[in-house]
Amino acid sequence: MAIRRAWVAVIAGIGIFVSPRQEPDPAWLSADGRAWRRFQPDAREAYLAGFLAGSALAQAASAGIEDSARLVQAMDSVVRGGLRFPYSPNVYGARIEDFYWWENHRSVPIWYALWEVNNSLRRSPGSGR
Repeated sequence: MAIRRAWVAVIAGIGIFVSPRQEPDPAWLSADGRAWRRFQPDAREAYLAGFLAGSALAQAASAGIEDSARLVQAMDSVVRGGLRFPYSPNVYGARIEDFYWWENHRSVPIWYALWEVNNSLRRSPGSGR
């Protein structure tokens, strides 16, 4: 009994001091059109809103900002000056649906599909860009 407790303590100690490694390919990075088609509508909207928020934050923080006050100013500046992904989640959602309608696109990661859709929207006539 004492030996089992010692082993449990050793294993627990190793678990505490050995941090889990970061996945080399997080699920959100590898999610593709097949995953998109399995998402419920609210999950799709949440994915798109998170993507757009993350994109805006990355754009604002790209200057190496390290304090929150300057980050807020940078975000305001980015919003006024133009976001890289300027459209609403429902616009991207409709276009992603069209993109993944094609079976040969379904292996394309969602982040890449959003980049393609965004470029297509920016090139389209009447986009004002």
